[in-house]
Amino acid sequence: MPLFKKIVDISNGYLIKISMLVLLFMMFLVVGNVLTRFFFQNPIPGTFELTRISLAIVVFTSLGYGQLKKVYIQITFFFSRFPMSVQKIVQVFNYLLTLVLFSLVFWQMLKYAERMSAAGEFTSVLRLPVHPWIIIAAIGVFFFGLTLLWDLIQTILKIAKGELLDES
Repeated sequence: MPLFKKIVDISNGYLIKISMLVLLFMMFLVVGNVLTRFFFQNPIPGTFELTRISLAIVVFTSLGYGQLKKVYIQITFFFSRFPMSVQKIVQVFNYLLTLVLFSLVFWQMLKYAERMSAAGEFTSVLRLPVHPWIIIAAIGVFFFGLTLLWDLIQTILKIAKGELLDES
């Protein structure tokens, strides 16, 4: 396994574990908030903020792992009728376009985090700084981009080698 692929796999493995832990935290937080509202008529302060932050972390840190495992929905009804060579060329175009778009997303997220840091933005209830959470989300997007880059390279290599009969 090439070093690049190993780095991508290991990084996405750690990010999905972070995602799962944050999801577990979010679950306990929401259940705890419901129980404290029911029994004590008083919610846990900052639950809404923490849930929003947690959801962003869960979504963005799991993107790369989803791409790595190919769990995203593909609409193949139309393209499955084309020859495999055309399908692979369309796949290269899709990977390339997605890679460019998410590279822009990564760059803009870093710029946004920088603006939030410079402005001293904090959450309203818990007074948590906003920019670290944006940076964590940007890291998830970065490793999603690396996974897309790997898939793009592999698809191009398959086209170059003439391996157009397999479906992966």
